[in-house]
Amino acid sequence: MDERILRAKLILKGFKVDEFIEKVNENGKVLDRSKYYRALRGDSEFNRKEIESIRHALELTDEEVVNIFFK
Repeated sequence: MDERILRAKLILKGFKVDEFIEKVNENGKVLDRSKYYRALRGDSEFNRKEIESIRHALELTDEEVVNIFFK
């Protein structure tokens, strides 16, 4: 995962971490703050549902999803 791109997308969209987590969880809780930071550190990985929710919250393209989560 490229955490630099993910962090940049949050900044570009004007999100603070707590606002981002809230947006990701609009359709039901899928992500919490500690899981988010564990994934950024590389101690954990986002699952498919979390990636889909992040994609929706940040309005990511297919290419951006691949570049952030699968490289």
